[in-house]
Amino acid sequence: MSFLLFSLLNKSTGKEDLSRSPGLVDSDALQIRHIKASRIWLLTYIGLFTSLLAFFILIITQIELENSTPKRNYQKIVNQLYQETAYQAQQQGLGWLAVENTLSKGVRLTINPQTISNQSLFTSAQAQLNPRYLPYIRDLSELLQSLSLENFNQRHLKLVKGIEAAGLDVFLLIKIEGHTDSRPLAQTALFENNVELSTFRAYAMMKLLRLYTGLPESLFAMSGYGSFHNLTEKTTADENRRVEIYLLPQIKAKPSQKMPIITAAKLHPASMAEKSLL
Repeated sequence: MSFLLFSLLNKSTGKEDLSRSPGLVDSDALQIRHIKASRIWLLTYIGLFTSLLAFFILIITQIELENSTPKRNYQKIVNQLYQETAYQAQQQGLGWLAVENTLSKGVRLTINPQTISNQSLFTSAQAQLNPRYLPYIRDLSELLQSLSLENFNQRHLKLVKGIEAAGLDVFLLIKIEGHTDSRPLAQTALFENNVELSTFRAYAMMKLLRLYTGLPESLFAMSGYGSFHNLTEKTTADENRRVEIYLLPQIKAKPSQKMPIITAAKLHPASMAEKSLL
């Protein structure tokens, strides 16, 4: 940078050398040389100072990245979990298993609906898994075991500590979501509606995964969405009868920092008092 500034300085003084102008005495020429020499030193100093400033900005940026926020640590944890899951699925030859990083919902695992031709994971209006898919569910269970999910926090200890330093707890949840097609259920069906049916499908998958993996019940959660989230434009297609498994790291406030529980009596004391008198 100093060389660039020096070249600009030479251009600003013109192409003629004033020290060799015929109208100047020797003392004036020496003074001009002194001024130009002092400017060169100043430009060199500016160049060094700029380089040092850029160096310190780089160091500060690195420090900020190392002392990352809980949100950034969470994103890194999800990304690491996705990379580990995708690697293990590839190593175990699970080409029929789709592994996706959804960021907001963690790592999604889904069985390709075309894994067995003309065979869907669930029969219409039924919550029992198709027995032909049991070998694939066993392989899926082995994948979950290879991830050591029960030791999730220890395996991501550095990032977890960064989140816990902000007064938060980190834990992993295996969330299973059940889905159905849009066919209405018959009046004689075992389930009241598709939402209830999808919930029982999630429960059926959870029972098998717990049986094959031996993971504690506290790691699992389930929900049913009925036919609200279809995969295909044709809402009655067999592919919509499915379950989706999410490996979801979650963050919550530590017990000492939880908000006080607000009961209905606190919200409506008058109405609760009236009910007690009835």
